[in-house]
Amino acid sequence: MKRPVRGEGTTGQDIEPAYANLIALWTSGIRDYHSLLSDYLTANSIFVAAIVFLVGQGGDKNLFDLIVIILCTFGLIITMQMAIVLGRFSGQNALWEWYLRRTESRPGWNQEKLFTDLHRFRDLHEVIRDGKGDEFKPSWAVRRHKHWWARRDVIFPLFFGIVYAFFLVWGVSRMV
Repeated sequence: MKRPVRGEGTTGQDIEPAYANLIALWTSGIRDYHSLLSDYLTANSIFVAAIVFLVGQGGDKNLFDLIVIILCTFGLIITMQMAIVLGRFSGQNALWEWYLRRTESRPGWNQEKLFTDLHRFRDLHEVIRDGKGDEFKPSWAVRRHKHWWARRDVIFPLFFGIVYAFFLVWGVSRMV
């Protein structure tokens, strides 16, 4: 007799443990993503504030210019790391969502299809309707979320990278 593979049975009991594990992975991934984003924003804001403070000192202070160049170099490294780590977490969370949608699409699934509806709403911009006539429409922000300029893992590293590059060029030009 063939034993059913976990997640391939016809009852919700076979699917639920894998689904619960995937939800835990997705939830912790979302939490870690936002925590890292907050930490990187704080670090970059402190670096930029320190750079602006040093630039504001003015005059012929080669030491301050050298410190600005060093901070900008480290800031660019942090910004590249930020882009890589946030992009990785974003992709990982998308993978967990994909597995959750696959689980919800199995024939034995008889519970709410939360991640299927989330995908339809957020990525396909479809209106979500319940059986009672209520509907939930995607807002302007939801429709723009997937654009490159609206993604946090793209726009924040790009913004800070431009700021650091500007001050790096400024500091190098003053040193030369």
